[in-house]
Amino acid sequence: MLLTLFPGYAKFSVETKGDGLGGFGGSESINAWHEWALLGVLLVVAAFVIVVLRVVTGTALPPGVPWNLVTAAAAGLGTIILLIYPFTFGPDVPSVVQDSIDVSRSPGWSGWLLLVAAIVFTVFSFLAFKESGEKIPEVKRNDPPPAPSGPPAPPAG
Repeated sequence: MLLTLFPGYAKFSVETKGDGLGGFGGSESINAWHEWALLGVLLVVAAFVIVVLRVVTGTALPPGVPWNLVTAAAAGLGTIILLIYPFTFGPDVPSVVQDSIDVSRSPGWSGWLLLVAAIVFTVFSFLAFKESGEKIPEVKRNDPPPAPSGPPAPPAG
């Protein structure tokens, strides 16, 4: 995940329009180890570590856990976070000045490459889960037992 370290993951730029200030503006670009994009990176890295441990050692992880499901879920959630963050990066622009400036939020060059890599990893994780035959564990609820359907019991007496 070398792509997470380059400062082109998310870009924010603002520029004035019109005759007032004549193209005055600025921009900022960061790597993926900021704010809640960090959670996405950590989830994808954790999924990758699980895959590496299963391939290299085979027995390092405890049995009985659907590891392909865990890997697919972590990679999927991490990828979604990494996909959303570049489009929400940067300060909020007050509605009062939105007519006089152009605001741009988008992934940079390393952001696009990181997103493609994360999506490919997620797809292969889900394919491995599907091929493994693992099932999604069912959640058992503590429902009350059903009411008896026969005639009511006679009063004790």
